[in-house]
Amino acid sequence: MRLFLATIFCALPSIAAPLLKAPLVPDKVADQFVPAQYDGQRIEGILGERMRVNLEGRLLHVDEKAILKGFQQRPGEQDWIGEHAGKFLHAAANTWLYTGDERLKTLMDRVVRAQIATQLPDGYLGTYLDAQRWTSWDVWVHKYDLIGLISYYQITGYEPALDASRKIGDLLCRTFGTGPGQRDIILAGQHVGMAATSVLEPMVNLYRYTGDRKYLDFCEYLVRSWGQANGPKIIESLNAAGSVFHTANAKAYEMMSNLVGLAELYRATGNPVYLKTAQIAWNDIAAHRLYVTGTTSSSEHFTDDDVLPGEEASNVGEGCATVTWLQLTWQLLRLTGEARYAEQLEHTVYNALLGAQDPRTGDICYFTPLNGKKSPTPGINCCVSSEPRGISMIPQLAWGSRANGAAVLFYVPGHATVATSAGGTGIDVRTNYPAEGTAVLTLSPAKAARFPLYLRVPAWTAHFTAAAGGQTYKGTPGEFLAIDREWKPGDEVQVDMDLTARVVAGGPSYPYGVAVLRGPQVLALEQALNRDVLDLQAAGPRGMTVALTDARAKLPRNWRGTQAYSMEGMVAGKPRELTLAPFTDARTYRVWLLKP
Repeated sequence: MRLFLATIFCALPSIAAPLLKAPLVPDKVADQFVPAQYDGQRIEGILGERMRVNLEGRLLHVDEKAILKGFQQRPGEQDWIGEHAGKFLHAAANTWLYTGDERLKTLMDRVVRAQIATQLPDGYLGTYLDAQRWTSWDVWVHKYDLIGLISYYQITGYEPALDASRKIGDLLCRTFGTGPGQRDIILAGQHVGMAATSVLEPMVNLYRYTGDRKYLDFCEYLVRSWGQANGPKIIESLNAAGSVFHTANAKAYEMMSNLVGLAELYRATGNPVYLKTAQIAWNDIAAHRLYVTGTTSSSEHFTDDDVLPGEEASNVGEGCATVTWLQLTWQLLRLTGEARYAEQLEHTVYNALLGAQDPRTGDICYFTPLNGKKSPTPGINCCVSSEPRGISMIPQLAWGSRANGAAVLFYVPGHATVATSAGGTGIDVRTNYPAEGTAVLTLSPAKAARFPLYLRVPAWTAHFTAAAGGQTYKGTPGEFLAIDREWKPGDEVQVDMDLTARVVAGGPSYPYGVAVLRGPQVLALEQALNRDVLDLQAAGPRGMTVALTDARAKLPRNWRGTQAYSMEGMVAGKPRELTLAPFTDARTYRVWLLKP
């Protein structure tokens, strides 16, 4: 039955496709990249399978009673227990847009109606008793209330969800501010107030969908509050020092949540300081605080420059931080259309994001070490609720519209309908990427028309060509290759890229270590594939350049993936062939190997 479900999930377009509600207020800043709509897509291959597992293994089995209990029987058993309903609704809304799965829709309907039923007359929708209101994680919970309810409203048009969101927004506007009797938002949440002020993101969206100016004014108040004497100084610090490590208390998840909101506020207002600040933070994280797997944070905090410990005890890459990094990068991709953001999205998805998911059960790792053993779990915690949101975003990352043309960012097998200057254009992709570096794209405009096709050329590839209409185009790594020509229905583009293998140094945390990458994937020395290597720490490549050969024949029958590669290596100073697997498939492993 599971195989049958996998085929259905990957091969069929959405059924009962919903119509997205349009915002009432247009943005001041137009996006430079617009993702293809969920219900015009079909994603197959590795990503399609992992999305299926996210639905079948996690979302359809969420503990409905547990995520609602804190609202129905206040106080909640945990200070932030209320976040899980909103996180579920966000992931489920995206997934239903893509699949049209009626089981998921029925579950969402129940959760929304049960949650709204607990809202108090003044708009309060938290899990605290009256005497403890607006302490600890109470505003944070309302942030996720808004994210979940607005996501549900967007895909269903269910007015009570928007009404409940308005009531929350009105309550927050009445409660917090600088007027007589109002509270200081910085004092209402953890981590120098960053937990509470991260309500910025959904408050911008509440403004969009209601047109009520007071919500936008509240967003500007939140940003001003950062600069208070007791505030996190997010804008001031980042523009002065350029370092997230030296901003507030360096708490990764909460700070990036605020930056996601700041990007949304830039879209709504056009204030260039907001975009500049988000980009400064992104540049700093990408340059100094990003693990080779595309995640960030150790013990949930940003570390000092290039200090990236990867052991199990280091609590590597909190799942919530991985997803919020993905969201921040996605915001900047949309706002700028720049290839570097798409590059990072692919790297994070194929490594940190999918690496934290058990590919059979959908269980999730809270932390995912670079050396050690993964420990995915079911149940309820912040990361088990966050990671499904990231996986549900995949259709928004793969392809879309850019500069009047169609843009292909991820080379995934499947289909998408993309808006261009010539109207909706179908793109079908046949590929075995990332195992292979070839892909055939078939374009299907309604009629012959001229528009550009943008193909992302990965920064890591040593060779990239695309052939169309009898002409061959060469791509520049790290940029978009634009093919601007008249396209007819059925025209094909043949892409050929080198999935270049490379060895990267371990930096200050692993001065005697190296990692091996192939194409977008980080490879790991897996214990199960090298059983006679008793000490993985004593193993590494023979040189700083490696040649990888297909080793699928060495995979055990019950192995979770389909890729494996052999390389010439050394173990305790003696030559030996080593077998590597993609980090996403590894269970007990090392990414950082002994430097030759």
